[in-house]
Amino acid sequence: MNDNNQTPRKMLNLKQVLEIVPFSRATLYREMDEGRFPKAREIAPRRIAWYADDVTAWQTGLDRQAA
Repeated sequence: MNDNNQTPRKMLNLKQVLEIVPFSRATLYREMDEGRFPKAREIAPRRIAWYADDVTAWQTGLDRQAA
């Protein structure tokens, strides 16, 4: 249990992100590199993940841009 009472942030692997976002793998990496999609975190050698709340915030930002 965390000493500071923070809830652990859910992490998504590449397959989970691609199920949420209608990008190809190449487009996802390009959008990340160009700063238009949240950066993945390296969580182990050759293993990356995204925080689910970062992906949700990105989606919310798209909603705001469309309004």
